[in-house]
Amino acid sequence: MTANKIFKPRPSTGWVWAGAIAIILLTSGFSMLITSGFSGPFMITILLTIPLGLILLLITIFFPAMRYEIEGRNLIISYGPLLRYTIDIGQIKSIRRRDLGISPLSSFRFPGLAIFSVPYREIGTVKMCATAAGTNILLIETESIKYGLTPENEEEFVKELRARMQQ
Repeated sequence: MTANKIFKPRPSTGWVWAGAIAIILLTSGFSMLITSGFSGPFMITILLTIPLGLILLLITIFFPAMRYEIEGRNLIISYGPLLRYTIDIGQIKSIRRRDLGISPLSSFRFPGLAIFSVPYREIGTVKMCATAAGTNILLIETESIKYGLTPENEEEFVKELRARMQQ
């Protein structure tokens, strides 16, 4: 039985963007709540800013938990408890590094952070868990899904993944 291997993502300050926006949203939302309450003209804004701020705060908090684990015949991509993709290594069709052009469509990506499903104009939707939004993305493709990663030690990660694909 082959031992599990855990790989960390490339270093990034992407969490700073999410954290800064979280602080702005939470500060604005709570300020409006204190000054006008739920009966004021800002009720809809308050109901949007506080939950969005809390979500971004969670994304910031769990940033250090991003990892890629090769466990037996599975590749597990995770971002703390917020995101988890499990890929059967036998279903992988290709592994390649490439730059991805950013689509104008909205999705969850900042400089230094891309998570969840992100649309890219030339290849479609990619399930991202990466410390980059478009540069030097390790693209792992199965028959129906594309995943974007940024392992810190990419060479060792790909070598281990290919070895498991051969088994």
